[in-house]
Amino acid sequence: MDYFHNLQNLEIISNVSSQLSTYPRVRNILLKKQRLMRCLPGLIAEGRDMGTVVFPDAILKFFLNANLEVRVNRRMLELRKNACYIDFKELFTQMQNRDTRDQNRLISPLCIAKNAIILDSTYMSLSEVIKTLMKYIIEKVKI
Repeated sequence: MDYFHNLQNLEIISNVSSQLSTYPRVRNILLKKQRLMRCLPGLIAEGRDMGTVVFPDAILKFFLNANLEVRVNRRMLELRKNACYIDFKELFTQMQNRDTRDQNRLISPLCIAKNAIILDSTYMSLSEVIKTLMKYIIEKVKI
């Protein structure tokens, strides 16, 4: 039950953070705090402006994308596994609205960093995505 509540909270936080990030004062405060989290030996950060605004000098950046319908189906499966049910059309609209809002906001819009490795995961499994990303990481840091 805790995970279910956490999953619901993550959905709420995700939507609210997308809305709050349109405010310059909020973005400036968060940007300072996010950059303070960078420390050795390194950091893995996930977010829609991590590689373009928060950590533009990161040595390795990935831009993961997938068809919206596929993303909605994946999200629905994740929610269903945790006994949370939502209508496909409703979730599709929510995710589409968030994408549009994040791409068109004036501050830190969602865009692909010039030096990002773009990975379309539409037809990939999670393990295929991880395997592909790890190849780039191992090559870059010479693990």
